[in-house]
Amino acid sequence: MKKLLILTVSAAVLAACNSKTEPAAAPAKDTLTYAYKAAYSSDITVPGNPVNAQKVLEVWKMFETANIQAMKPYFADSVKYDDASGMHFYGPTEKLLAYAKKDIDGLDSMRFDIVMWQSAHINDKNEDWVNIWSRERRYPKKGGKADTVLMQENWQVKTGKVVAFNQYVAKK
Repeated sequence: MKKLLILTVSAAVLAACNSKTEPAAAPAKDTLTYAYKAAYSSDITVPGNPVNAQKVLEVWKMFETANIQAMKPYFADSVKYDDASGMHFYGPTEKLLAYAKKDIDGLDSMRFDIVMWQSAHINDKNEDWVNIWSRERRYPKKGGKADTVLMQENWQVKTGKVVAFNQYVAKK
């Protein structure tokens, strides 16, 4: 019995070593009918370029650690930003970073607990995006009340630079 078990395991190992791996088939074209039509796009490839996610997460870490000026090389000359409170910004990176510095300077500390991220390529628009889900914990200076929010942000990256991002939050 022991010899039969050894022979069977050996044969399985040899078969696994000699089997040829076929390349993965391209995903089938989506032919389903959906109850809604996406306002922006539903023609998305995931994952997109992981380097984009790496860069955006580095920007998040710099913001969390109040290293605002180090963020500058990660942004295009002009940036569009829509925050969860309804503020809309479009302008030079320098102004955006000044806004970020003012925001972070009002805090004693902050922390992001990243839940997940995803890089994606929007095929029909030829755009690259990074989506991040997190919990943000803010601890204000001067006895203010600490706050925690659930946050989701979408960051558009073009030629390796952030050109736009938007933010959604839910109070915890």
